[in-house]
Amino acid sequence: MKTTDSFFIKRPIATLILIELMLIIFVAGGSAFTSIAEITHPLALTIGFIPIALFLVIYLTAKKQWNTFYFTSLSKLTKQQWLEYLPLLLILIVLLIANKGFEPAPFSFFAYMLLSQLFLVGFVEETLFRGIMLRVLMPKGKAIAVVVSSVLFGVTHALQALGGQSLEDTILQIVYALVLGFVLAMLVLRNRSILLAVLFHGLHNFLNFTGNDPGTHLYSYIVIAILVIQALWLVSSSKKTMVQSNVIYS
Repeated sequence: MKTTDSFFIKRPIATLILIELMLIIFVAGGSAFTSIAEITHPLALTIGFIPIALFLVIYLTAKKQWNTFYFTSLSKLTKQQWLEYLPLLLILIVLLIANKGFEPAPFSFFAYMLLSQLFLVGFVEETLFRGIMLRVLMPKGKAIAVVVSSVLFGVTHALQALGGQSLEDTILQIVYALVLGFVLAMLVLRNRSILLAVLFHGLHNFLNFTGNDPGTHLYSYIVIAILVIQALWLVSSSKKTMVQSNVIYS
């Protein structure tokens, strides 16, 4: 499963700054507009992602860059590669338990939430952080690409502090997002496919927004523990693969 490895950006730092500014302007601006206009529709939470999603779809299609940013078929994934995603399934189960199922709401609410989290938030954030950012940073090395994109993903979620949540919640959210971003970036690079990352991201958010009773911090720590273990395993596995490759070709 290959992508175009010749992708190169002359000003990677400027590109990263523009991406961050775009997220801040549209997401924060969308939230402000929703509050001022007192919009209560389920899609209101993701209104700022709509123009970004449209831009990305038009750009990737016009430039024929879908494969470049890891939008490749899942059909070529091996059984071993599929197994690497099992911890993510475990996390979704933990979230479902933590939130004690789903809140009582009409079917339309769940439909709007699922579609918006998959095709707006999940698609936009994964394309930007695990697609474009990874590709932009790859000339600096895979390790730098994974770490920097993960840190930016974590820092971006500090914007949640603007909603009035506590410092503890904000720090926990940043750490949560950073570790999650690291794992997803590793999976995307190892398997050359971003589709499962988009699916997981959307379902993860969907469960959080539709929970019957939001879980305590204990469940967040459990998820972080699962992610840390998976991250360590992915790093160890990648090192072994690299060593084996060097032995074969030496």
